[in-house]
Amino acid sequence: MIYQKIEFQANPFRYQLYFTCRITLVRGDSATGKTYLYQMLEDVKQLDAYRDIRLYNYKSDEFHASLQKCRNKFIVIDNADIILNDADKRFINFEGSNQYLLFLRNCDGLNVSADSFTVLHEENGQISLRKELVGI
Repeated sequence: MIYQKIEFQANPFRYQLYFTCRITLVRGDSATGKTYLYQMLEDVKQLDAYRDIRLYNYKSDEFHASLQKCRNKFIVIDNADIILNDADKRFINFEGSNQYLLFLRNCDGLNVSADSFTVLHEENGQISLRKELVGI
């Protein structure tokens, strides 16, 4: 694991993101804060403590080639449903040195466990990742 937790303040919210597995899927309806979190991580990755974060979305140049070069990184992919192809999913499954935070709804082709499924949860100004599949 590259990061067991990522914590930061972005007023009026405090983010406390804890990770229990190498591939974390953040699911949820539109307008639930996923892309906003991605944007906040663009700033957070500038801090020395989070220098291993790599961010990708549909605007990323050379996404597929760049992903294949990542080793020992915390990779965040927004709108992963539309940009991941089969080769990318194989890379994610088998390149064990990386950790992934994927914003997507469909996990077909990814080797994930029940612990991988999360949704963003807000309570009293604190944002966290809550397990989506409980009791499975």
